[in-house]
Amino acid sequence: MRKWSFLVAGIALAGTMSGCGLFAGPPQQKVPAMVIPSPSHSQSVWMHANAAQHTVDLTVIAGYASQGFNLNGTANGAMWVTVPEGWHVVIEFTNDSGLANSLAVVRGPQSTQALFPGAGTPPLAKGISQGQRRTLSFVPTIPGSFRLASLVPGHESSGMWAHFVVTPSGQPSLRL
Repeated sequence: MRKWSFLVAGIALAGTMSGCGLFAGPPQQKVPAMVIPSPSHSQSVWMHANAAQHTVDLTVIAGYASQGFNLNGTANGAMWVTVPEGWHVVIEFTNDSGLANSLAVVRGPQSTQALFPGAGTPPLAKGISQGQRRTLSFVPTIPGSFRLASLVPGHESSGMWAHFVVTPSGQPSLRL
């Protein structure tokens, strides 16, 4: 009888120490910058530049491989797109996510409109459905550090954004 008392007391103590009697698991961790590796997609698959024509073609996939809040498999600013001021940028945007998504070049967090004419997929706050595609076509007219983000409420804060840098000169680049 005494062994059972110690066993019951031990279980009760363990339940008290764990909060509600059940082990809740490890503490939550910050969402990693790279959601999934994309070794089969080199940077040349995502971006093509024509220096003679001053054009940049970029492919952006929201929810790449159906892996949550990401752009081309990256989240929280892990992808860096750099384009020179005055170059014509065309972004082929596909929503591969189960949720509606939009895409726009914006000044920073919490922006609600595209920075340049043509640099967003209307309707920005509502987004487009899974499997839909849109083309953004614009010319960045001011240098600076901006964001490429989904403007559907809650998506950018969930990690669905990338850096979009406009330089005064130079060559376009993409870094994942």
